[in-house]
Amino acid sequence: MPESLPSSLTPVAQYLRMSREHQRYSIWNQARAISAYAAEHDLKIVRTYTDPGESGLTLRNRPGLQALLADVIKPERSFERILVLDVSRWGRFQNLDESSHYEFICFQAGAPVIYCAEPFENDGSPVMDLIKQIKRLQAAEFSRELSGKVIHAQLLQAKIGHKIGGPRRYGFDRMLVDQNERPIQILKRGETKALNCHRVVYVRGSDQEAQTIKDIFRWYTRDCLYLTEIARRLNDLQVPAGDREAWSANMVRRILSDELVLGIYVFNRTTQRLKSKARKNPPDEIVRTKMTEPIVSRIQFTSAAQRLRIRRHKVPKDENLAAVGRLLKSKGYLSTKLIDRCPYTPCSTVLTRQFGSISEVYRLLGYNPAGRWCPRGGASPASQAQILAELRLLHDKVGYLNEKIINAHPDVPSCSVLQRHFGKLTDAYRLAGVPCGRTELQRMGHERWMAKRAGETPRETMARRWPELASRFSDDDLLECLRRLQREHGYVTAQIIRDDELSPTPQLFTTRFGSLLNAYASAGLENRRSKIWSRASTAKHAARRAQREDAKVDQSS
Repeated sequence: MPESLPSSLTPVAQYLRMSREHQRYSIWNQARAISAYAAEHDLKIVRTYTDPGESGLTLRNRPGLQALLADVIKPERSFERILVLDVSRWGRFQNLDESSHYEFICFQAGAPVIYCAEPFENDGSPVMDLIKQIKRLQAAEFSRELSGKVIHAQLLQAKIGHKIGGPRRYGFDRMLVDQNERPIQILKRGETKALNCHRVVYVRGSDQEAQTIKDIFRWYTRDCLYLTEIARRLNDLQVPAGDREAWSANMVRRILSDELVLGIYVFNRTTQRLKSKARKNPPDEIVRTKMTEPIVSRIQFTSAAQRLRIRRHKVPKDENLAAVGRLLKSKGYLSTKLIDRCPYTPCSTVLTRQFGSISEVYRLLGYNPAGRWCPRGGASPASQAQILAELRLLHDKVGYLNEKIINAHPDVPSCSVLQRHFGKLTDAYRLAGVPCGRTELQRMGHERWMAKRAGETPRETMARRWPELASRFSDDDLLECLRRLQREHGYVTAQIIRDDELSPTPQLFTTRFGSLLNAYASAGLENRRSKIWSRASTAKHAARRAQREDAKVDQSS
């Protein structure tokens, strides 16, 4: 207990809450009633927790109660009791155990809850607990009854064409009318009705917005543009986006799916009562009211709705597969670009989500896309041999290969195509006869970086043709080549093989014998890395020492 308080006063905290609906007691009235109760019972209010304008159905949107529960379990706190006006201010939880749970947390921490305006004492006796549970049930039932009355009133208003909440929709204005349906004024953004007897209805907006809606439906149904392409075109044409700063794909989708363009106001599509999870209502519960003249035709709206339904992957897998099969039968081939452009098939993204990959769709349809890549000006798809030939030409032209160079060059298929044909990019490099080892690629990249840093031209690396070399060299010729290099250098490494003009690439030795170490062993050479590195370092050291001695002789002479 704080030392500043007299010994006869007990420090307490008060909790105040008022929901968004009109309540009997406001925050100020609750605080005054609790203060009077505290004065009568020798209590001193030292902390106040408030939730103004928050519903008591859940704990999620009540920062005041959350802070109270967080402070009450602390080892050191400034209050010993919690004062609440009545059970309904503590909460109108639909699950009575939830309300009891939060109160039990306070009781267990040594700060019991006291209801000031209730006719019972919260002393834990069986009779008082039973009355308290009845009060909790009444508080929850009040919210359920009020929710039913509000929904019933909203349905009646929607059936006669009155707008129920929300901002204005593109192409339409909000008109304020009186109780006799006489127009008063057009409501601007942020404005609402001032009197309960007033209502809001939808009316046609400007001719410019109506023409924009027609253009959106024409581009989407006739020209088969994507939602993002339509939004980009509208932004490029600097078409005003209504109450928004710029057009987006979601805004275009809302216009295409809004039945208000047909002059029909739709309400009660979903229900979310008492802070529960939103659920869709059956078709017979949806309210549709004729409001204005249509902007687009019913046929055009149905066509757009069908395409949106396909794009939003709400179609079963078997129907999507049948649509893609129909496209294959009419065109004779398939591609992601062709599928995305077709108006009656889902986009490739939807197919990937449903089947795992586009390749799985091709497999289910019995379509083999191998060799589907066509070179520029080619009449038929290229074979794997032609693709490897194009890859070798690109390597000879640039000097090295990576994903960026391959994807940017128009005469070579993309990396995804190479992976579909050969499994991995390194396998495609190996079959094409270009450097494919990770260590070798890193070394070449380091050499290019060092040359660029020194301002020099990178050394050109020409790939030896494996198909040609394979026919020229037998296994005995390869082993004799290793023995020759051993006699000339004293040791053999991949770098020595690569620098020798008479030798094939190290990849050919790896392909024939499995690895360079196996090739060394077949040639009768040392195949232990430690020995090879030791001999290589010894030979290099001897060469450097000979160079130093020659330099000394030159200086002395």
